[in-house]
Amino acid sequence: MKNTKLYYEFEFDRPIIDLSKSFIIEQKEIKLKKEMGSKSSFEIIDVIYKCRWKEQNFNPNKPTLIIPTKNMSKLLNKTINNLKENKVLEQCNVIIVDDMSEEDIESVAKECCYLRIENNKGFNFSMLNNIASLIVHQKGGKEVIFWNNDLYAKDSSTLDILLQRHRDNNSSLSGTKLLYPPIEISYIKEEDSENIKEFYKHVKGKWRETIQYAGQFFLPTMPKTQSLTPHHYMRFCDPKDPRVNCDKGVSCLTGALMVVKLQDFIDVGGFNPSLSKNFQDTDLCLKIIKNNKHCYYFGKDIHFYHDESVSLAGKKIGDKQLRSDEVLFGKIWNQEIWSLVL
Repeated sequence: MKNTKLYYEFEFDRPIIDLSKSFIIEQKEIKLKKEMGSKSSFEIIDVIYKCRWKEQNFNPNKPTLIIPTKNMSKLLNKTINNLKENKVLEQCNVIIVDDMSEEDIESVAKECCYLRIENNKGFNFSMLNNIASLIVHQKGGKEVIFWNNDLYAKDSSTLDILLQRHRDNNSSLSGTKLLYPPIEISYIKEEDSENIKEFYKHVKGKWRETIQYAGQFFLPTMPKTQSLTPHHYMRFCDPKDPRVNCDKGVSCLTGALMVVKLQDFIDVGGFNPSLSKNFQDTDLCLKIIKNNKHCYYFGKDIHFYHDESVSLAGKKIGDKQLRSDEVLFGKIWNQEIWSLVL
């Protein structure tokens, strides 16, 4: 379709949802139809999200962790236990967003709010978080924390410190330093997957407890896209290096752990529903910056653990949705990204 719109926002301003029964969210999204460089074409699809909510002690005065998951019930149990041990469950609401799992996620999430979402498209990280954020908004919440299901708190004080810096600096989006967990904490060991061995084979020496995420930098993509692609800054480096052991303003943050002022998230339309698997976090940050708000990285003497190997173990080569996300991100931002990040 020659004139296909490149962006369909998620609608936060909608009638109040009756959460006592199942509900439906309809969303227009676009996906790559034919790749032809600068003339790539997209098509519009209508996606229906069928949702069921089960509440557990929701307090709108607390920040809300949103944790999407699909199956991986043992990993989720490990993550929830980490939240309990480090008192995160005491200071936050937690919503477990169940993406069409065949495993019994609801029982694992019995101490948390539970949101099951089914759709006719497939995995969509953006919509799982958008729908959960809509519920938080309609219940009067002000802060959400996007939290991967393979992310662990280091101790009981780190989240408090991050939240305080986020609020003191009037930040719209905030992130922090993430390390590869020590082997005794990690859910999947590097020898368990060919994908993991392939990914880490170029790393010389120790990589556990080194930098997984500490901000991002941008490199040009292929010339035909005229855009920039984010890459992790100082991956596998020493977390005490002053370039990452610091607090600073940044152009984008990872969605693995992101503290969000909910109204600012809503004002820019949330995550782009058409970016299902990749670049939705970068897209969000660029929209926030374009809206004259701020993104901060608070990494001074604090960190969390991100077990990135979990996602690597399940990664599929030749994923068409990942490619659609990559092409669409370049199309949306094109040359504009240069002025926002440089």
